[in-house]
Amino acid sequence: MIIFRLWNLIRGYVVINITNTNYEKIINLLQRNKINLWDIEKKEVGISFKISYDDYKKYYKLMKDTKIETVKKTGFALKIKKISLRRGFMAGIVIVVLCFFFFANLVWNIEVIGANQTIAKEIKNVLNENNIKMPSTEGSLNEKHIETLIHKNFNYFKFVEAYVEGSKLIIFVKEKELESSVIKDNTPSSIISTKNAIINKTIVKNGQLVVRVGDVVYEGQTLVMGIVKNKNSEEFMMVPSEGTIYGKTYYNFELKEEKLKTFTNYTNNDKKVYYLKINDKKHKIIGDTEPFENYNYSERTINIPVFSNITNISLLSGKYYEEKGEEIKIDENAAHNNMKLKLYDDLLKMCSNDSKILNTSFNFEEDDNYYYLNAQVEIVEDIGETIKIFPSEAIEEDKENEEIKED
Repeated sequence: MIIFRLWNLIRGYVVINITNTNYEKIINLLQRNKINLWDIEKKEVGISFKISYDDYKKYYKLMKDTKIETVKKTGFALKIKKISLRRGFMAGIVIVVLCFFFFANLVWNIEVIGANQTIAKEIKNVLNENNIKMPSTEGSLNEKHIETLIHKNFNYFKFVEAYVEGSKLIIFVKEKELESSVIKDNTPSSIISTKNAIINKTIVKNGQLVVRVGDVVYEGQTLVMGIVKNKNSEEFMMVPSEGTIYGKTYYNFELKEEKLKTFTNYTNNDKKVYYLKINDKKHKIIGDTEPFENYNYSERTINIPVFSNITNISLLSGKYYEEKGEEIKIDENAAHNNMKLKLYDDLLKMCSNDSKILNTSFNFEEDDNYYYLNAQVEIVEDIGETIKIFPSEAIEEDKENEEIKED
């Protein structure tokens, strides 16, 4: 019985009163039309009963003709029907629910763990340059691709892991432990020459000096040997070499400078052009491309918040600036000074910090199109480089190990 009542409540029913004294005839008429009646109650005037809402709709005309009074309509089906009539309201509810779930599943920001603020900002810039922008859907973020990008652009990370947690993209990084390039005090070492030079001065605190002032040495040649004779025996021992070896080096330069140079000046003319960018492909909307014969072009991306990140659609604003070239004759003294400055800039990159110029020789020439500078610079600089050395037994063991690997 309870199941029957529950079923009627779900599908909906109608409570009806009959005040007509000839109600038996009306009930017989309804039952002949196979209308199911229940909860029939006799009242002071007439009777009341319930019928399903489906029967009520089906035989509405018949009930109207018999002058039946409808007291109440109730049930879940009727409520749904009322709500369905308010389509705009229901559509709004559906949209709100969908938006709630959509925005709840977006990843809104990036958090970098294990790096300082500067490196974290660089990581975010790399992701932004590769179209990994926030907010984004979780499904559009490929964690393995993000890890590969970071490894590719930052070679000093030992470990990188990317994963989504709630509304954040978490990037956990761990830097490599840098090996010290400084040779420890107790490590056997020698000092070799880094350049072809003439020995000018030697300062040796430890190790055996094998060159003298005035000797010509070549790149890679040993200057201070890390093998010395033991004072207490006839045997030799390996020690760390320590010292500074100065040598005279010579640098030759051949430079040239144009007599006529073209300088670019901007005019006040510029033109704009707009593109629609869809999946990294540009489609022109407004404006002309290459409106000037000589121009400089700049471009910026205009992203629509949320929409651009989800659809990968954005606007590009480009601007063409008209340029005009003007030829200017370069003065001889200005050209000579420019070549000298370039020479010294190059020299600084090639020499050690404590280098000293001993002598310079400049020879200027010119033809119809260029000024030329042929120069030689004599410098005294530190030419030594410390390298590790190993016992002969260790070298033999390494060779044997290599032979075993090859076999």
